[in-house]
Amino acid sequence: MLNLSYNEMSNAWNNLDEVEDSRPVFKNDLVLSWKQLSVTVKKKTPRLFGASKVVYKKILSNVSGNVECGTLLGIMGPSGSGKTTLMATISHRTKGNFKGELFLNGRPVSERVMIKISGFVAQEDISFDKLTAFEQLNFMAKFKMDRFANEKVIQGRINYLVKNLGLSTFLYTRLDFLSGGERKKIALAVQLLNDPPILFCDEITTGLDSYSATHIINTLRKVAYSGKIVICTIHQPASGIFDKFHEVVLLTNGRLAYQGPVSLVNELFKKYNYVCPNTYNKADFIISILNSNDTQDKYNVDEMCNLSSTVSQMNMKYNLFNKDVQFEYEHHLESIKPLWITQLLFLLYRSVLCFIRNYKNKLLEFGIFMYLAVITAIPYSNLKFDTKAVQNWQGFWFCLVINSIFHASYGAMYAHNENFSIVHREISNKLYSLSAYYVAEIIIMVIWATIQTLAYSILVFWVVGVKWVYLQLFILVLILLTARSYGSLMSAFFADIEKAITVSLAYDYFSLPLSGAYISFGSLPKLLVYFKYLSLFYLGCESLSIVQWEKVNSIPCIDSHSCLDNGQAVLNHYGFVSENLYMDIVILLIITIIANILAYFGILLRIKKQPPY
Repeated sequence: MLNLSYNEMSNAWNNLDEVEDSRPVFKNDLVLSWKQLSVTVKKKTPRLFGASKVVYKKILSNVSGNVECGTLLGIMGPSGSGKTTLMATISHRTKGNFKGELFLNGRPVSERVMIKISGFVAQEDISFDKLTAFEQLNFMAKFKMDRFANEKVIQGRINYLVKNLGLSTFLYTRLDFLSGGERKKIALAVQLLNDPPILFCDEITTGLDSYSATHIINTLRKVAYSGKIVICTIHQPASGIFDKFHEVVLLTNGRLAYQGPVSLVNELFKKYNYVCPNTYNKADFIISILNSNDTQDKYNVDEMCNLSSTVSQMNMKYNLFNKDVQFEYEHHLESIKPLWITQLLFLLYRSVLCFIRNYKNKLLEFGIFMYLAVITAIPYSNLKFDTKAVQNWQGFWFCLVINSIFHASYGAMYAHNENFSIVHREISNKLYSLSAYYVAEIIIMVIWATIQTLAYSILVFWVVGVKWVYLQLFILVLILLTARSYGSLMSAFFADIEKAITVSLAYDYFSLPLSGAYISFGSLPKLLVYFKYLSLFYLGCESLSIVQWEKVNSIPCIDSHSCLDNGQAVLNHYGFVSENLYMDIVILLIITIIANILAYFGILLRIKKQPPY
């Protein structure tokens, strides 16, 4: 008869009983150790007057531990006990400084080595959700696996994970249509693509139903049985899941209460007269004691922490784990990442794919731009060509340039923040270089901006009746690219769009009056006149005006008292110099290049400062 009790079902999943009865023999070649880890964070509270108030909070205090390959280790504790901080620290995925030592096989391990030798499944799964599950696995395999691996090897690895993780039912479904549990399975599969010897999982069962959580933990047990180190943070695991871990680390208020086999946890608590009722969830029982406000419970937990954190106890455990480990681990570092140009091509293809599948938003963006073209052009439709219309023509060019710059620059201020978290994690995990990603994004931006601007310009010119030349189209495309680059620069340095807009407004208030539409340059001090070359509005207005009026030899003169009878007279009237045309174009190009270079370093600075998890 079929036994439907929960534990029997969970143990039977994927024939796990057979695996446990015949545990394979593997070479014990990796031991990860951490000694006396302490992590302190600094928090600043702004004050209206005076310096900000600085508060230091200790997240981890003197925590030590060891784990060897073939082990599924759980890190458990109440909320705020330091579980995620401990795992982020021992996995070298944190940007903060910590005190203490990290060892791999008894030798200090660097951030570069740890990131290359391990996988990290984050609690919050973020990815380019316009991709299907298969596309995500395929792209990540190209980046994570050795660049000499052929397509057959890559697809073989993907097929193996699809089968063992049960991904086949949603393999060709887009990520934004998947449930939380399905996305966690994909995230786990991504980290297993290159078969890392160490795997970190941050609360991988959180948000899953009990059956899905059990499936994930059973899968991680299989990974551990294959000779890997698997470390998970767990928060209130369901009944039966807690016992599936080989060892557990118990934390409370940033201190170590216990590390050892799960089977001996009850013995520890019995020493302090705590006995878990048979019908009670063991994990919930442990958490309730660690998080208790009772005076006696606090005293007992403090005693546990003191016993676990003595120097002699830490050294004894460290020596016990590391005494027989003499193997080198360089063979785990032999994988070679793709060439830069290959990274660029993969990233460009991914960006194009996501761009196309985001067609609804892109069509909306294009429609708004065309609407802007219509409302800009209608007041100037069918302009005549005489002296009375000179002001209207100049008003049209000023309005066209100003509206275009505002729309392009402020529209680009979210550019790098939209996918920053995803890219930050992928670059921090050394999947590809920031420069390859950035160049791919610039290529997409230039192509899309050029298509938009050409359609926008031709529509505006047709409504107004401009007898345009290709140079005008080129200048307008350049103006919008420069404006987008400026908005991109703001986006790169400011995660908060409100701050980006505030800084941008300061520039706009300064540069807009220098456009030539509102002030006579002859009345300005000479020093201030040179600042006009930093104004996108001035560079755009002058260059387009020169192309419009430079070759106009005569204008029908209706009012003889105020007659601008040729193009040069019009340019002189507005303070524009026809010889400056190509200089303006070069300055716009220089500003575009400098803005994009600075934006690159702005993103790089944020990546170095902010933790990816």
